Amino acid sequence: MSAFDRIVFCGSSEFALPALKALADSPRFRPLAVFTQPDRPAGRNPKPAPTPVKQLALQLDLPLHQPEDINSPASLEILQDLKPDFLVVIAYGQKLKRAVRQSAVYGAVNLHPSLLPELRGAAPVPFALWQGIIQTGITIFRLDSRMDAGPVFYQKPLFIFPSENATELLQRLAYIGSMCLVQFLEDYYAKPWEPVPQDESKATYSRKLEKDDFHLDWNQPAQEILNHIRALALNPGAFSCLRGQQLKIMEAEILDKKGTQPTGSIVSIYKNIGFSVQTGDKKLLIRKVQPAGKKVMEAWAFHLGAHLEKGERLS
Repeated sequence: MSAFDRIVFCGSSEFALPALKALADSPRFRPLAVFTQPDRPAGRNPKPAPTPVKQLALQLDLPLHQPEDINSPASLEILQDLKPDFLVVIAYGQKLKRAVRQSAVYGAVNLHPSLLPELRGAAPVPFALWQGIIQTGITIFRLDSRMDAGPVFYQKPLFIFPSENATELLQRLAYIGSMCLVQFLEDYYAKPWEPVPQDESKATYSRKLEKDDFHLDWNQPAQEILNHIRALALNPGAFSCLRGQQLKIMEAEILDKKGTQPTGSIVSIYKNIGFSVQTGDKKLLIRKVQPAGKKVMEAWAFHLGAHLEKGERLS
């Protein structure tokens, strides 16, 4: 076993799954153990549910730990007994204090879905789309005491596809990032190097999404509304209200047609496609929606059931 084969993985969300699978499948980097968040209620179900990482770790027959606090003396003792070379941390959900980071010979590395120092924080993918950024990427960096501010080992820029939503982009970044992570470990073993400090003057931030962020404003220009829709699809979804009920807008495109109708008005119904809504400038063609309590569906299918009428307004 080489000096860099001892890996402990810390992760919780779906974004971490491709990396965990890639490490487990690697003949060199199969994790000694996996740390993930404790089972907790998810959504409306009061029953505690396992994290996606826990489910995969059990399938892969990897030793599993779920401490309430990874910085506790008990967790630290487990890590010290494991003697890892690296802690690989991806969407874990807990801050690692210095003692935990230093339990690994070469510290803790994080896979982050942005080109740091751009979009540090909780929601880099949604805010990249919402802000209309055309290029993002993944960063592998060494964790330190500040959020997403540690020195950078590796970056891979990636263009954002024009029609890509947050779910699709996050999945793509997770998959590509998993391959980059394995390559990084192999390269670092062959020839270690010092990470490069981030340029603090270029740092931007992505705050945690709040409920007020989910409501669409039809007074805005079509491009800004489209960016907003893409940034939140498919989960949690940007919504509007129609007939007093919440309607999530999951997919749309801009029609190069200006109009004089009130913003939020349904302007036209397009057979087998969907319906258009007036924005602050152009019209937005709605292609997929999710009515309250139902699954995502084609906008045309929603119209057939709801019998939409021209002039009705979304608010």
